[in-house]
Amino acid sequence: MNGFKKSFVKSFLTAALTLAVSTTTVCSTSVFVNAKEASGTNLDYTVNGSVNNLSFDKTPVGRHGRLHVGKCSNYAAPTILDEKGKAVQLRGASTHGIQWFPQYVNKEAFQSLRDEWGINTVRLAVYPREGGYLDGSGAQMDRTIKQGVAAASQLGMYVIIDWHVLNYNPNETIDGAKSFFTKYASLYKDYNNVIFEIANEPTGTDWYNGSSNDLYTYSKTISNVIRNCGSKAIIICGTNTWSQDVDAVAAKPLSTAGIDNCMYTLHYYAATHYDNLKSKLKTALSAGTPVFVSEFGICDASGNGGVDIQNANSWMSLLTQNNIGFCCWSLCNKGEQASYIKTSTPKTSKWTKDELTTTGIWLVNTCRALSAKEDANQSSTGKDDSSSKDKDKSKDSGASKTNPPSTNDKPSGSSKDKSEGKNGSKDKGSVTAVATSGGDWGTGATVSFTVSNNGSASSKWTVSFDAEGEISNIWCAKIVSHKDNHYVVTGMDYNGTLAAGQSTTFGYNITKTSNQSGNASNVKVTCN
Repeated sequence: MNGFKKSFVKSFLTAALTLAVSTTTVCSTSVFVNAKEASGTNLDYTVNGSVNNLSFDKTPVGRHGRLHVGKCSNYAAPTILDEKGKAVQLRGASTHGIQWFPQYVNKEAFQSLRDEWGINTVRLAVYPREGGYLDGSGAQMDRTIKQGVAAASQLGMYVIIDWHVLNYNPNETIDGAKSFFTKYASLYKDYNNVIFEIANEPTGTDWYNGSSNDLYTYSKTISNVIRNCGSKAIIICGTNTWSQDVDAVAAKPLSTAGIDNCMYTLHYYAATHYDNLKSKLKTALSAGTPVFVSEFGICDASGNGGVDIQNANSWMSLLTQNNIGFCCWSLCNKGEQASYIKTSTPKTSKWTKDELTTTGIWLVNTCRALSAKEDANQSSTGKDDSSSKDKDKSKDSGASKTNPPSTNDKPSGSSKDKSEGKNGSKDKGSVTAVATSGGDWGTGATVSFTVSNNGSASSKWTVSFDAEGEISNIWCAKIVSHKDNHYVVTGMDYNGTLAAGQSTTFGYNITKTSNQSGNASNVKVTCN
């Protein structure tokens, strides 16, 4: 929601949804049982503007890799699973409209959210109207979107690109949506941390009524646009009445059109929406509908009224018990109750306790508690996801051309001494590549490469190597040649050419037999 429409929202859901994915998976036990009873006045955790330079394997994407929607035996409805089939709850922060508050879309802000707030996902609110993308701000918003995705990618966070339809039928701007999602699905089809939300809060039209003007038709059209661009990303579909009529999807989910890996939105505000909406959500989950709360608040639906902490905690327990991901509105210092940051605070990152609103304090308390439960669950099972199959970009990779990676962190084995990495490295000219094992689970493994330019001039790189097994998923690079077990890969547009002193990473998951090591060997680098 937002300041333009929150006062409108008064309606609730009614029945049951149905399955929108075809994937069925047996997954591990639930990470969460109940959310902590979080306070909105007393901060339970230290927030002093400190950040951590995490190795990428310790980041959310480093732990979980590409996400998908699948059936887990522990939940009634399909939910978000990681690449190993483990249920993952996304804990998200939504920006306000990036045409108004672009300053909060920066790496330092996202790192503060990740390291001190327990956030693993950022949602970029891209308004088509209201002076937004289709109303003259497209160029500025394109820059902000790319900066946001680059920042999230560098930090190993998930990022939702939200087409923030507000209070109208999205078919009214469907041509603009087609162009927008063609651009971004094509641009980010190889990213494993990007999620697409195709209509924030549509109103005034049924989910399905057999016409060409309903939400089913819109969602099918835009989902096919995304899939036709080669993207396998999760797609989040808005529902009628400001994304509250999620029950209506049951009669006609996108799976009936052969479109999978989709979820449907439910939005709520704790001081407006109570047990009737919760009971309808429960009914929907029982019917097998994958639900994502892409926006909520602890205040009333206007965004600027009273708060209900008790009901906010009740809602959060319901979400965590069902592994439903969420994004809280909104990351800015706008003078309304839903904002995280006080209006007196001009800072756009590294906030301290005294600079947080009630919403900000509650969000830190909630997400830090959930993050701690996730870590405790991993420790109790003796399995640290940081060494699992889901490696992605290092903390300094994935930068856009306007936001280059740091050159301070030189991994071992990447200097001119031609030292061998765990899986082998080879110096060719001024560029080195070091391969490191990221985990082996018998039938698969993860390998991460660090490519470093140790010379005095920019260089475009290509890495060739032999792999024991077949690469099933690669990130931050693309395969240009594959014969038998020999692969040749190059970088993407944002990391394929390294300036002097720069480093980047790429990685892949490999399918193999239990007798194969999964390691990379005979690594060679070509640079020009």
